[in-house]
Amino acid sequence: MASLSQHAVSRRLLVETPVASVFPTYKFETRVDVALLAFALFLQRFGVPFFHTFLTFDLVFIALIFSHQFGSGRLFIQYDRLLWFLVVVLAATSSLLLNFESRMLTSYGLFVLTYSMFTLSRPSSLYQYKRTLQGFQFLVLILSCLAIAQFIAQFVVDGRKLIMFYGIVPHFFFAPLQNSGIYSESSIIKSNGIFLAEPSTMSQIAALGILIEVLEFRRPRYLIVLTLGLLLAYSGTGITMLLISLPLAFLVNRKAQLPVFVVSIFALGLLATGIIHLSAFTSRFGEFQDTNTSGFGRFVSPFWMAADYFSHVSLGQILFGNGPGGIGFVPNAGDLRYHGSGNAWFNLIYYFGIIGAFVFVCFFVSCFRRSRCPRPLLVALIYYQWVIGNIIGTDALIMMVVFCTLNGPEPRRRADEPGQYPSSLVTRSTAG
Repeated sequence: MASLSQHAVSRRLLVETPVASVFPTYKFETRVDVALLAFALFLQRFGVPFFHTFLTFDLVFIALIFSHQFGSGRLFIQYDRLLWFLVVVLAATSSLLLNFESRMLTSYGLFVLTYSMFTLSRPSSLYQYKRTLQGFQFLVLILSCLAIAQFIAQFVVDGRKLIMFYGIVPHFFFAPLQNSGIYSESSIIKSNGIFLAEPSTMSQIAALGILIEVLEFRRPRYLIVLTLGLLLAYSGTGITMLLISLPLAFLVNRKAQLPVFVVSIFALGLLATGIIHLSAFTSRFGEFQDTNTSGFGRFVSPFWMAADYFSHVSLGQILFGNGPGGIGFVPNAGDLRYHGSGNAWFNLIYYFGIIGAFVFVCFFVSCFRRSRCPRPLLVALIYYQWVIGNIIGTDALIMMVVFCTLNGPEPRRRADEPGQYPSSLVTRSTAG
């Protein structure tokens, strides 16, 4: 009788507990997610030289956040992911030892550090996950507004000095900026949102923002500003992301059709009126044939390099790789037929071999099980990281962690527990 009465009191207290009392917990966890995303987006241009590489501040602060969260017991290790990750580390270590050079140690350490974040998770609710998406959208809105202001300001002030913050930040704190991607043929400076590494990054981030807005929120003012940010970057990579992911959005959410129509009409209107120069996009189709352009280097060169690689190297190199951090494969340095260092998927094979790449794919698949991330967004992030990105691209990896692996499902409720209240409240009440 005593246990029954205690159970009744517990349930009465549960029903009488205000739902708003659980919001501070949600807000704290959401703020952690937004802080991770903010560091990945706004600090990617700043850092210090570190051995044979340039260590950006975003990775430093992100590592500190994860260490603090794990040390305070807010994050948990998913053991199935951990087992696959240990196999990945074994494959990477074997490749390192078989091809050992001291310069590889930095790349090896960064690889292990960044991908160890995928093993961490925490229970979260759908409400909290959507708050995280809203926080990301606000960050992308800020970058898009900066991109618009940056593009207009170049006609009044020196746009080159604006990109370098007019000397406010010491020069040695800047990561190498992709200047070749900033200046167009007409000397117009393409928008990079000031804080992003290059205009193509602005295009990709804006594309992700448009996709999330279409899938989840469908706010016209956000769609208009993000579309402007996408177009003023004058880069085709974000557009290719949308061409791949938006058709999937149609399949999973019929409500996405109207926002996509609004975005398309708005973009076409800007192009038709000449506010956005269409030729800046159409002229880039020729890059797929020019071996010295970024378009060729991103989309064509990796396949040429893979074909040359498999026909020139030994079986041991194909199976076990050439060690982390090596330069892209060059079949004949004296007679280079094309330009490119390979993108993420080719570098994965080049560094760790077919065996290591297969184990890594298995690790990634285990990380995405039961993910809250919408499938179109997951496809866009994979494309962002492995087709047009690099193997240790902090911004893409952190977005993948926050959206796909960090926010795990909540513990299951007992059958006798009410379902109309946030499940984290139920878990906390019954756990005590």
